Amino acid sequence: NAEQRKLYRAALSEKAEPVYGESRQTLQGAASKARELGVSGPCTRRMAALLEKMSVKPAERIALGSAPAPAAERPDLVDARGVQGERARRLLGEAVAAAGSLRPEEALEKFRAFAQAEPSAVAQFDLGVALDAAGHAADAEQAYRSAATAPGALGYQAAARAAALAAMRGDAKAARDDVGLARTALRDASPALVLQARVELVLGSPETAQAAAKAALARSASDTGALCALARAQLAQGQPGVARIFADRAARADALDPEPRLVLAEIARASGDPAGEFAALEAAVAIDPDDSPVQVARGRALYDRGRTGDALEALANAAALDPSSYAAAFLYGQALAAANQPVPAKQALAHAVELAPRAPDPHLELARLKLDGDGDAQAALQEAKLFLSLSTQPPPPGHPIHALVQRCEEALKQRAQASVLQKG
Repeated sequence: NAEQRKLYRAALSEKAEPVYGESRQTLQGAASKARELGVSGPCTRRMAALLEKMSVKPAERIALGSAPAPAAERPDLVDARGVQGERARRLLGEAVAAAGSLRPEEALEKFRAFAQAEPSAVAQFDLGVALDAAGHAADAEQAYRSAATAPGALGYQAAARAAALAAMRGDAKAARDDVGLARTALRDASPALVLQARVELVLGSPETAQAAAKAALARSASDTGALCALARAQLAQGQPGVARIFADRAARADALDPEPRLVLAEIARASGDPAGEFAALEAAVAIDPDDSPVQVARGRALYDRGRTGDALEALANAAALDPSSYAAAFLYGQALAAANQPVPAKQALAHAVELAPRAPDPHLELARLKLDGDGDAQAALQEAKLFLSLSTQPPPPGHPIHALVQRCEEALKQRAQASVLQKG
């Protein structure tokens, strides 16, 4: 009868619950391990479906954003052999020695003294490098630009780094003007064309980047930088297969350059191949563990796999290796926020804002921290409005910013109502 069937179902459920509990734990552990190892495919999709059937939702986790690597890395200092005059050599020698033994901020004073005593392209160049190392990107950009009028390699390196810094902060006109200085310094040699391609990629113009990379390859078919730029341009235009062909060519052209491995990792990521992404990144780390873009990409991949501690270590290394890297500062701040470390997260994100004042993404993270961490809805709303004003396209429906703004407005409304009640 009905009562007996009810009792039977209750007894069956009681017997089954331990089995379901053990199944849930096993599937959750397997899903976590699959994410950690970068395993994907039908098996992981089946696990996700079973967990969903058991009403087990994965823990919400802030996804790290994306930020391009700089178009040109920070150059090396010019030593005393690059200047004329005994006094100038002595001052520069002291400054270079200080750079090797003191903190960047302390060594910076030596370079400022040298630049004041010996105004020259070399002095401005080394001052730019010192400012760059100390994380003063805006001042470094100006110093580099002052040195960019010099002919040859010095002028090119100064213009290239100035272009990279301008592109990172979103100033397309300044970046392209600096590329023009670089092309003049090298008389339109192939490296200047590669620089142009890289800058255009950072500025979000893959078609222009592709044209510049092809022009460079027409002069040297095995130019690793040009092949990597062309691969990234193809990937940005939705052609991962073609991108992989050029990235493989670049890897064969120079076995000691980590950049082709980074490009292969980007292609694997875009293709939904986490295992391939991590394999390419490990190869890049083996080539150059002290490369900031390599550590940025590795930190992001580790974070995706749930290895937050290792990800934070990699991103901290990236930020220390290049204090002027917007990508390192932004992703490090995001990861710190996700790891519930609000104070250092705000510091890293504030530095990212300094490096790229026109970038909207750090303001979204700061809004989250100020609302959920500080409970300051007014400050959070100001950051959210900055995000919206700096965004080049209106955020689509369902974007986190909409819910965040609504929460801020509701909190402010409740506060206003409470204030009215207290006065009453």
